[in-house]
Amino acid sequence: MEDLKTRILSCMADVIQQNGFRTQFFDGKDGNPPMTRVELNRLGKIKQDVIIDMWFPPATMAREETALFQMHATMFQIEPDAIDRNLPELKRAIFYINNFCTIGQFGLFEEDGVIYMRHNVIVNMKDDPERIITDICDYFSLMLSGIQRFVDAIAQIAMGAVNIEVAKEMDLLPQI
Repeated sequence: MEDLKTRILSCMADVIQQNGFRTQFFDGKDGNPPMTRVELNRLGKIKQDVIIDMWFPPATMAREETALFQMHATMFQIEPDAIDRNLPELKRAIFYINNFCTIGQFGLFEEDGVIYMRHNVIVNMKDDPERIITDICDYFSLMLSGIQRFVDAIAQIAMGAVNIEVAKEMDLLPQI
């Protein structure tokens, strides 16, 4: 199954690169798990670079034929003083934004000041590899859509430039 996981990640890198994204495939021969990295350059009005790592994290699954697949986007690293000043509003904003995500969720590693988006998928490794890759590409597209939709709002709120109410007035966030 490990060979199949590596082939899937390699194909993912090729497919995503063919669609105009800068990608890197790491085969895992260095002792780290195989991984595909996608670099999204200059997203949103703030022109933020985002890195999405895709891999099969080690996980014991209830069914032998399934595997956990994860996409993890590192969006921002906020300076400690900005985190200290804006943490309550940033947490409130992330919670609010997650209500509008089709897939995945935004989060914050407070210790490092890293804002991320993460999505996990259970993959049936007995499926046709082409189908697995197509399904993962669909998830990638939905994740990318969420990142693009909210990157400006998250950046503005994290830096303390706006609060949620002002972000709504600016159409950076949906209003309910």
